Amino acid sequence: MSGIARPVPVLGLVGGVGSGKSFVAASLAARRKVAVIAADPIGHEVLKRPGVKAQVRQHFGDGVFARDGEIDRPRLGALVFGDDPETQSRRQRLEAITHPEITQEVRRQIDEYQSRPDLEAIVIDAALLLEAGWASICDHVVFVESRLTDRQQRVSRNRGWTEAELARREASQWPLERKRHACDAVVHNTGPDQAVTELERLLTDFQRESVRAATSAGATAGERHPPSSSTAFPGDMVAPSNWPGGTKHDAT
Repeated sequence: MSGIARPVPVLGLVGGVGSGKSFVAASLAARRKVAVIAADPIGHEVLKRPGVKAQVRQHFGDGVFARDGEIDRPRLGALVFGDDPETQSRRQRLEAITHPEITQEVRRQIDEYQSRPDLEAIVIDAALLLEAGWASICDHVVFVESRLTDRQQRVSRNRGWTEAELARREASQWPLERKRHACDAVVHNTGPDQAVTELERLLTDFQRESVRAATSAGATAGERHPPSSSTAFPGDMVAPSNWPGGTKHDAT
């Protein structure tokens, strides 16, 4: 996680496919003053950029394009989602084309929202946040836990996917336990409003710990230097679980 002090903390949301991350992020935004950066719409916009389309055509051919000249995402997805070596190689080629552009746009939006002192947090809703290395631009990363049966029902209802398609898509991501272990906290999307209530509580906890850490840092600095008129809030309000002495929050 990031160690850079920022006026508005950045919170990443990850989870399994169909875990309800986007709904949880939107629900938090309805309750608290947070800005949501959704990676999926950014990814879709990036695929419409002329330079990206040219590279996709070069590497994947005309077959992944629709008649209107735009990339046919289902056709492209059929080539890059799966766990066999050839599919993984194609996915890596696609990510090499798209991820730099997506990352640049995510960073641009973060910078824009940092100028909003009214915001309590910036939430990044991104399925591949950990795989893309974006944990380094987050102050905290939270895992949205959801039962497999619930996730299957969501993707069937919202995306028309079969259980096999869900498994194929998920095979292209980190295993769930690896994701969970890499996060600072876990919320449970197993009941109405449960996950957003837990996330709201975590946000409040993170804010309190930030104030305590800043106060402690200021007191320590005051022993060596004259008092300053400003206080720097540390980027990391909670030690990541994989740091020595770090703790993992489980919002139950």
